[in-house]
Amino acid sequence: MRGSVRVAYRAEVTARYPYGAPVDLGGWVSYSPGRAVGWIRKRAEQVAQQLGAPYDRGVRAWLDDAVECQWAVDALAAGTPVSLTAVDAEGCAYVLVARPCKVTRMTGLRTQTGQGAAAWHAV
Repeated sequence: MRGSVRVAYRAEVTARYPYGAPVDLGGWVSYSPGRAVGWIRKRAEQVAQQLGAPYDRGVRAWLDDAVECQWAVDALAAGTPVSLTAVDAEGCAYVLVARPCKVTRMTGLRTQTGQGAAAWHAV
């Protein structure tokens, strides 16, 4: 089996309650920093809808700022993680993060039907 390491970008959302364990709300991996930030933007819109006014103001301001969005893509491409945090009335923080990660792609694997398959592992 041959393997190669590439830089990928992991995007994820976590809810952090004041007196509880963090809750993973999903994640996604892409080779494109722009697509990773795009995934964060989609989830940020969902968080803003759930928060409602006035707690959604910071998220909506970030979503409406094209310069900030491009800055996030450029920073991520340069290897710097980016994050956005919104807090609701009860103190629950919704943390949206995109960060670079190395991904190893293992080639040469076969499924039971003989079609090519790949396994991805964060390193």
